Amino acid sequence: MTTTTDELQLPGTRHSNFLSVGNRAATSVRLPFTVIKGLRDGPALCITAGVHGTEYVGIDAAIRLSNKVKPEDLMGTLIIVPTVNIPAFEARAYVCPIDGVNIQGSFPGKPDGTIAHLISYAVFREFISKSNYYLDLHGGDIHESEIGFAGFFETGNVEIDAQSEQIAKALGFEYIWRTSKDGPMPKGSSWRIAPENGIPSALAELGSGDKLLPEEVSTMCDGALNVMRHLRMIEGEARKTKGQKTVAHFAPLRVKEGGLFHAHVKPGDIVSQGDVVGEVINLQGEVVETMRSSTQGVVLALIHNPVVNPGDGTVYLGSTKPATVWNYS
Repeated sequence: MTTTTDELQLPGTRHSNFLSVGNRAATSVRLPFTVIKGLRDGPALCITAGVHGTEYVGIDAAIRLSNKVKPEDLMGTLIIVPTVNIPAFEARAYVCPIDGVNIQGSFPGKPDGTIAHLISYAVFREFISKSNYYLDLHGGDIHESEIGFAGFFETGNVEIDAQSEQIAKALGFEYIWRTSKDGPMPKGSSWRIAPENGIPSALAELGSGDKLLPEEVSTMCDGALNVMRHLRMIEGEARKTKGQKTVAHFAPLRVKEGGLFHAHVKPGDIVSQGDVVGEVINLQGEVVETMRSSTQGVVLALIHNPVVNPGDGTVYLGSTKPATVWNYS
């Protein structure tokens, strides 16, 4: 594995390269990264995307940012890893196809694990841990659509948590998901591990599944730039978003029966407890399951591919009240 941020160039320059991860004699991958060093002093911000290989809005936004931000306009250092899960990206897969590991859940990784663990170990050690702040860009999986929302993890450290919340708010989305160790977040999520190691962090979510819509990419990119204004890394006043709402719970409604799912709601809809949000029909056209909201809240995401198997998540609700089902996917 080569040195990355330790070989930083002179102030006012941009450096793009690949980080080799793995055993060349067996399995290895090359992770693209860009380091932009500003002319003036300031904090270091790490931005990752493509932790899940099919979440294209975050990936494209990260690529745009790496080319949009100019060294002469930057105060501090911007580190961008546009596609963390290269094997999944190339295979159009959500998790790493080589070992079946979900990288979002394997941080901070381990140097003696399978390739997904090696990737998360390298990304955390070489990029995230060398930053003052961290932003993880995501999006809808191929079969999902979701509205834009931000998230942050509460560690119990008041100072770190306050900074993470401000970063999440600066992304500009209407809904902010606040979670903690009592919530559904896997212990190895990147934007949980980072603040637990003293690095204020936030999650950005937005995307219409397997589509790459320019307006969604622009929204994600603009949110990241606003975070940089908030951190005083680029000129300009950080934009404040009025009417932001905190969502304390994020729960998928899972089907018990397989078949075709007919959604009765769309992303962004507000539902009450007991509302019908969809139905499952079998291949004879019979309604075999009626899905009702487990809580009052907002539809943050749902599947747009109708094929479901028992246990699949369908509608993902954000709520200020505890939900019946706790699971993060």
